[in-house]
Amino acid sequence: MEAPQAYKNAGIANLISGAISLLVGLIGVISTLCMGVNFLLGAALGGFAAYVGWQMYQGQVSPQAKVGSIIGIVAGIANCNIFSIGLSIFALMQMQDDQVAGWLEQNGVA
Repeated sequence: MEAPQAYKNAGIANLISGAISLLVGLIGVISTLCMGVNFLLGAALGGFAAYVGWQMYQGQVSPQAKVGSIIGIVAGIANCNIFSIGLSIFALMQMQDDQVAGWLEQNGVA
């Protein structure tokens, strides 16, 4: 059974949010000469959110789907990036859809 469209929408939102957090974090680390720990944290979390978002966009069942959205919010906060925060909140809202919850439950993700 194919993944619901809301799940794929959440995946693309997580992917974009994670990529933005990763780029902003890396630019922050470089510009502060590796002194910006919050930027380093945001870059690492953004990379994870982008990885989970890519899995979701491909239609793969990801047990970290909801966690990836929450981590994307934390990465956006660490980087002070309102776009990443908004996209991650949108992804989390898409994950609350009944079709997505039922599909994840069918595929063994509680």
